[in-house]
Amino acid sequence: MNKYRLFAPGPTMVPAEVMAANASPQLHHRSPEFRAIYREVTDNLAYVFQTESDPLMFVSSGTGVMEATVANLFSRGDRVAAVVAGKFGERWRNIGRAYGLEVLSYELAYGETTDADAFRAWLGKQGDVKGILLTHSETSTGTFHDIRAVAEKVRDLGPLIVVDAVSSLGALELKTDEWGLDAVASGSQKALGCPPGVSFVALSERAWKAMETADLPRFYWDFRANRKQLEAANSPLFTTATSVVCALREGLKRVREETIEGMTARHALLAEATRAGVLAIGCRLFSKCPSNAVTAVLPPEGLDVEEMRKIVRKDYGILFAGGQGEMMGKIFRIGHMGYFDRFDVITAIAALESVFPRLGYPVEPGSGVRAAQEVLNA
Repeated sequence: MNKYRLFAPGPTMVPAEVMAANASPQLHHRSPEFRAIYREVTDNLAYVFQTESDPLMFVSSGTGVMEATVANLFSRGDRVAAVVAGKFGERWRNIGRAYGLEVLSYELAYGETTDADAFRAWLGKQGDVKGILLTHSETSTGTFHDIRAVAEKVRDLGPLIVVDAVSSLGALELKTDEWGLDAVASGSQKALGCPPGVSFVALSERAWKAMETADLPRFYWDFRANRKQLEAANSPLFTTATSVVCALREGLKRVREETIEGMTARHALLAEATRAGVLAIGCRLFSKCPSNAVTAVLPPEGLDVEEMRKIVRKDYGILFAGGQGEMMGKIFRIGHMGYFDRFDVITAIAALESVFPRLGYPVEPGSGVRAAQEVLNA
């Protein structure tokens, strides 16, 4: 028998009390009991986003609220710039194009990160740009992009600063208001350690102002209508995933107890230990600027990534994510966000130590685990 362990970059492992809340008796989305829960969750999301405004919630994956953000902030023909350095930067570009925007792509190689000065110089040559579409943690490549630095560099040009924080919210430092971010999108199933199904977005006053003239079609996704309903009744505009919201309530209680600062510090420690462990057994890091949410790993030369993932899943009950896009079959990814602790790091590294020799790559037993422990015990 193997205990199933999910080391993917989302969905992530979920604590027992959060899963129990997900299985609690069904509440009506207009009932007083659920309205109180919805208000509590909204307030705690504001704490996680580090914003004074009320984030909006929707039933969707993170991609849904990314699309909704584009639909609410822009008009057909608007010029926007997208940083494209992986599958999720590509997603921003593709969503913009699907809505008839003129998307200017700032292209970087997979694994590269955004240099704020270089991006500022490029953007300054593009003429009028209504918004920039950024990815905080590029999940496909395990790369951190310094959106704070980028926002500081381009603010004087006036674009709306729109951020995909789907895998970074709770895992990386993120201060929506202080950094002057206009729209930040995320979801329940990543660092917050909750089941998938609910997405959310934090919006600035500049973003709300932009909606007054934005003319792209939206109905379910209408931010202004959803805000009006929240302010009037502390409830969603339409039927929501009430069970997931109840689970999210419990997950956000855990965040409050740990504090957002403690949570990001934990993610930083676990990420550093994971990186030390994989390097010690002969792997390399794929990203030039690794994210604390997920580590993208280049295996030793000649090791079959997909066969390794298959054996680890079948024989050890462990799921590592594979590469995406052009990196499929070339890298694997270890998610270490959300309900993840130091012994999960040890387990992940020990599994790699066990399977590598079976694929013809000898590893000194305990070498990776020792390297990880040295970080964790420092």
